[in-house]
This record gives sequence, C-alpha cells and structure tokens, in this order.
Amino acid sequence: MTDTLDPRAARRLAVLLQLSARARDAASPAELGFVVVNETLGAVPYRQAALWIEGRGIVAVSGIPTIDAGTPFVQWLDRIGPALRASGRTETLMPADLAPADAEEWTEWLPAHAVRIPLGSAATAPGAVLLARDEPFTDAEQATLAHLAGAYGHAWRALQRPSRLTGLRERLKTLSTRKRVLAAAFAALALLFPVRLSILAPAETVPANPVLVRAPLDGVVDVIHVRPNDAVEKGRLLFELDATALRARLEVAEQALAGVEAEYRQAVQAAVRDPRAKAQLAIIGGRIEEKRAEADFVRGQLERARVSAPAAGIVIFDDPSAWLGRPVSLGERVMTITGETESEIEAWPAPGDIIPLKAGAPVTLFLNAAPLSPVSGSLRTLGYEAQTRPEGTLAYRLRASVDPQVDKPRVGLKGTARIDGDRVVLIYWIFRKPLAVVRQWLGA
Repeated sequence: MTDTLDPRAARRLAVLLQLSARARDAASPAELGFVVVNETLGAVPYRQAALWIEGRGIVAVSGIPTIDAGTPFVQWLDRIGPALRASGRTETLMPADLAPADAEEWTEWLPAHAVRIPLGSAATAPGAVLLARDEPFTDAEQATLAHLAGAYGHAWRALQRPSRLTGLRERLKTLSTRKRVLAAAFAALALLFPVRLSILAPAETVPANPVLVRAPLDGVVDVIHVRPNDAVEKGRLLFELDATALRARLEVAEQALAGVEAEYRQAVQAAVRDPRAKAQLAIIGGRIEEKRAEADFVRGQLERARVSAPAAGIVIFDDPSAWLGRPVSLGERVMTITGETESEIEAWPAPGDIIPLKAGAPVTLFLNAAPLSPVSGSLRTLGYEAQTRPEGTLAYRLRASVDPQVDKPRVGLKGTARIDGDRVVLIYWIFRKPLAVVRQWLGA
C-alpha cells in the first residue's frame, strides 16, 4: 500500500519549491526583492509586504516598481526598521512593539495584523520581511514563511559580491610609501576636477502649442468623424453630440412661434374693426420675438453640437470607441490638435534627483526610437511642487523647448532626458547624494 500526498499539501510544496528556485535564479538584488514582496503571495495570502535590509533600510515594497525614499510610507517603514531587527525568529508584530509616535500611525499605513520574518538565523540574517493583512497569521503559515525566508536570505547573501574597493585597498598595500603619497596627491587633484552636474529623468515629446477641442455643451458623444493622429484641415467636422433632444426642442419652439404668428395675424384683422384688438398687437409682437429668440437659440445649440476643427494639424485623442456614448460636460476636453512636429520635451525628475536649475539649462532627450540621434533643447519651466505619477511615484514636471536648428520629433515619442546644471568639483558630484542623506539623518 502506497502513501498519497494530500492535494493541498502537494500544491503548497510545489509553491515552496518554485519560490525557492525563483530566489536562487534571481540575477540581482532588485529582482530578488521583487520576488520576496510580490510572489510570496502564492504561498501565503497577504495585503502588503516590505523587505528591510540591515544597513540599507527598505529596499522593496509590494505593488511598487521602484522605491522612492521621499514618500511618507517608505519613511515610516524605515523608522520601524529596529522593530524588524529586534527578533531572530518569525513572530507577530504589533503596534506595541513600535515607538509611541510610530504606533499611532500604524492604522494609517498597515492592516490590523502583521508578521516579521527574518531572512535566516539571528546571527546571519541580512534583514527581514514584513507581511500584513486583515486576518491573523496561523502557526502553519508562519512556519511556511520562515522556511521561505531562509531560502531568501541565502539567495540574498549569494548576490552580495565583494566590493571593488576591497581589491583596490589590497593593491595599495603593496605600493611603497612614495607611490602611495603620489597616488593620494593625484586622487586629491582628480577630486577637484570640474564636471557638469546633471540628472536623468523619463521624458517624452508633447505638443508645444496645442489647440484644445472642448465640448460646446452638455451632451453625449454620438459620432466621431476622425481617427487618432489624423491630419485635418481647419473647419473639418470632428465629432457630433447626440442632438435628438435638441431637435425635439427646436420643433416645439418652431410650432410655438408659428402659433403666435397666427395669433398675430388674427389680431391684425380684428384691429380693423375693433380698436381694443389693436392694443394687443404690441403684446403679441413681443411674444413673437420671444418665441423667435428661443427657436434661434435652440437652432444655434443644434449647430454647436457639430464640432469642427478650429485649426489645421494632427488630432490627438483616446480610442474613439471609448468616447462613443460617453456623456461630456460643457468645456470638457475631447481632443487636441497640434502640428505633427510642433513638439517640446516633457520630463519627470524625481524629488531626490532635483538639482539647482536655471531657465535655459541644456536638456538632451535620448529617444527610445532613435537612441543615437539625441534631441537638444533648453529648460523652459520646472514645476514648483511634485506631482503623483500614474505609477504611484512623485516627480516634478519639467518642460523644455527644442532648439530651433534641430528637426523636431513628432509628438508621443518616449525616452530619457539628461538635464545639465552648473559645473561642480568631482568630489561634490560623487558625494552629493550621500551628503543629502547625512543631512537628513542629522536633521541640520
């Protein structure tokens, strides 16, 4: 008689083996961090996860492709790092384990229940994983997580290669004192060499002088006569709003006008014999003007329901099928018209990368479609406040005009922009970000 493995237990075992293999096959710490905070969900359900590493702080958070150390959530996780390091075993984490100020913010950032899992034993664990959800973690789930965390810790230590500085230090020990002094002097002079301070940011080409096509009145989009990126001439019909209600109102208004005009003609005939009927002519004439104005207004609204291009250019808008039948409000943007090459550069530098920039600073755009043909420009505006990007990160909006002598790329191309600032010495260029971190840590 042969023993058979419970199907659920077999599935859990297969998941553990798969996750352990994914951890061993990770080519970089970033890839391993993604596996830890996102793919562990296949073994144990949770709502949020974070990976904390000794000496580095939070290096990965579930659902976020890149870590922005300036966000409040990541800063709070960094502050509770000592609580993640406090124990060498898998156990639940509660607000009482945190500093009082951090415990008060628990409900703002995490669900009710959390567990901390060290990446190995207390002596060798490079960090810990924090998992949180609305229900408590069972003992069986914690045991499963502890097994996985051991595999994760082993994979993380395997990815940590010796620093290049270690090899350089060993070679310097073999030099004579005179050569060491010369090497130190040369290094000091090299650190004073002036270099251009610059940053990189994701960028794309956007319309420089867009003409916005807005809804002329409240209604529902009925017909779209153009396709995205179509070239249109001024006056070409772009789209129509549903005019069924307007046509009905116009018919009612015209019938009312015809009725008042018939009443006016009867009053004119009666005024020949009855002086009192003559006094009613002015009143009826005023009603005629009122009905005529109402009919003219509805007729004008009916004409405005057919929207034409206010200028020649390329039409930019979303999928037409997404607009058909969609209600729009007065003034809502439906389309944009721009010249095909009337473009400028829009970049989104992260708050941690911002450097002092002046209007007219050099900007170079390296397009994904043409990486060997950079587009040069000059800084025009830089937003004073960081905005939330669609991927959840914070960034400043930067606009740069393309140099006149350069062939302007078409709208919609993406790439990476390099923004150049002032010249600084090499030592400042190297230690700018570390100095910023030290300053934040010291609070001075």
